Amino acid sequence: MIVLGTSIQLVLMGLVLLVMKIMNPDSPLSFSFFQENTAALKGILLMSSIFTFIVPAWTLYRSESRVNRYFERTGNISLVQYLLVFASMLCFIPMMSLIAHWNESMQLPDSLQGIQQWMRSSEDSAAVMTKQIVEESTWLGLFINLIILAVVPAIGEEMVFRGCLQHIFGRWITNKHVVIWLVAILFSAFHLQFFGFFPRLLLGAFFGYLYIWSKNIYLPIFGHFINNASATITAFYYTRKGISFEQMNAFEQEPFWVYLASLIFTVIFVVLYYRSTKKIPHGARLEED
Repeated sequence: MIVLGTSIQLVLMGLVLLVMKIMNPDSPLSFSFFQENTAALKGILLMSSIFTFIVPAWTLYRSESRVNRYFERTGNISLVQYLLVFASMLCFIPMMSLIAHWNESMQLPDSLQGIQQWMRSSEDSAAVMTKQIVEESTWLGLFINLIILAVVPAIGEEMVFRGCLQHIFGRWITNKHVVIWLVAILFSAFHLQFFGFFPRLLLGAFFGYLYIWSKNIYLPIFGHFINNASATITAFYYTRKGISFEQMNAFEQEPFWVYLASLIFTVIFVVLYYRSTKKIPHGARLEED
């Protein structure tokens, strides 16, 4: 899957550079073109999501559909379950912000300073590209960003990590909790943003449990979309208010009760969601997994 997606993506990037070279013979043939041009950067990000995630995952699904059931959709989904996922995601934002702040303040031992510098460099590079994309003040730009940053990544990443990898590891490991957290670790590490590793790890685990409990890939896709879309819309709002990317990402300490309430209500909504997946329309309990 990785080889297929990366190969297609590199071929497409090469074709784009070739076309740009033909149109502008004096321009240098360099991948830095994608970093200097916002439209090109958005285009390559969209291609990356499609050909690194969606195409390989769909290819695996089609080739093994008679043997392995990826992208399970056997469970029935109610509107209440969508609302509970939505409420859980929104309630957890303050706690997620606090965990992200703790993660960002992480310091490795002196013997690992070289690794920390590399991690910081990787994080800074990602932040530069993120800033270039999300600082959008037009409604058309917001719509495009929602497609690129929320819709396509939510579908593609959940197809790969929950639909495929969670299923594959589940064939090797019988403990579902181990499988969920192992895939969540891979999910977070794949983004190469180490100072946001733990918040993304928790999100990956949450999406994994959404999938296991509901037996339906649409709910983790929805949760993933809500997470990405809320960040995209927030960035759009702040940009229209004239607030810089650095200011909108600055951590502001909230009173203790805000984080406590965030945690309590998140747990309540998650428990309600879990209980809703263990019931059939007539209210009878299904056998526990």
